[in-house]
Amino acid sequence: MVQIDDCEPIHIRELIPKDFYIVQILQNTETDLSKTVSHLMSRLILNPAATSTLSVRQTQVLYDWASENLLTERIMSVEQWLETAFHLCKQRWDSSIDWLETQPVPKILLMIDIVNKHVKEQEEEMKKAARK
Repeated sequence: MVQIDDCEPIHIRELIPKDFYIVQILQNTETDLSKTVSHLMSRLILNPAATSTLSVRQTQVLYDWASENLLTERIMSVEQWLETAFHLCKQRWDSSIDWLETQPVPKILLMIDIVNKHVKEQEEEMKKAARK
């Protein structure tokens, strides 16, 4: 939820991997990055009627906040996503990509961190075992 000035609160959902497909389509059809962000934001806002009362400045504040907090360093290309999903499925997070594509991106990023940590721990154990 985002509160801008004394306007109605705007409810925004987390980015999910299914959005990566939309972003790729938009990037292939739109030359203007701001239009891509605008389309994506319209998908993420759960109560779009609340944005109709925003001024241009308030809308810019909303888009800046969303870009910084929801989108920056979280959007993957479809190829990156599919590679990531393959590795997460291989680590038995779930047996299907469908479940992963409905998870919020922050959760996916946390899952990636956990897998990376596990791999490092296994490598350290293998090094210790090799020394003995």
